[in-house]
Amino acid sequence: MAAATGETIRAIQISWQSVTPRDRWRSLFGLLALIGLSVAIAMLPIDYHAMGNYGYLGVFVVTLISSAALVLPVPYLAAIFVAGSFLDPRIVALVAGSAAALGELTGYAIGYTGRSLLPDNHWTLLIQRGMKRFGAPILFVAALIPNPFFDAVGMIAGASRIPVWMFLLAAFLGKTLRFWILAVLGGVAMAGAIAGG
Repeated sequence: MAAATGETIRAIQISWQSVTPRDRWRSLFGLLALIGLSVAIAMLPIDYHAMGNYGYLGVFVVTLISSAALVLPVPYLAAIFVAGSFLDPRIVALVAGSAAALGELTGYAIGYTGRSLLPDNHWTLLIQRGMKRFGAPILFVAALIPNPFFDAVGMIAGASRIPVWMFLLAAFLGKTLRFWILAVLGGVAMAGAIAGG
């Protein structure tokens, strides 16, 4: 584990040294701006459970804010689950999928403008090769599977210069399918609670 961490740090140092000062400042400024945005979003006093009660607009806002938070995780799956218990799960999934795809553009933008921030380690290179060869299917699967690393995949997509329309479409489709399943489970749970009560 320590060897892998040391290798990652060395790769970051080497890639950082091979970049022009202008690109370093641009990458650093972009990263700091997104970290600041993520911290501000996480610090907002938002009741994410209650946002699910504001209908489709609440689902959109919560999902957009949560997906845009790059550094700090912001909970939003509970709002989708709650909204699915009293709204049409198909529309909840479409609204949340649209918001998530737009919010994930933060990671894509960091990768697109700041290639030097990505280490050239084994995993990054493996995902980049897969992205160049398969593109949208890799993004779709990464968006479909609940994982905390989609931001990193988005950065690699941006650094690999995957077209933004392809990134948005794959993220939308993967996340919409995942959110539809979650919203349906919310509806089933509510129906079970009503039948049991």
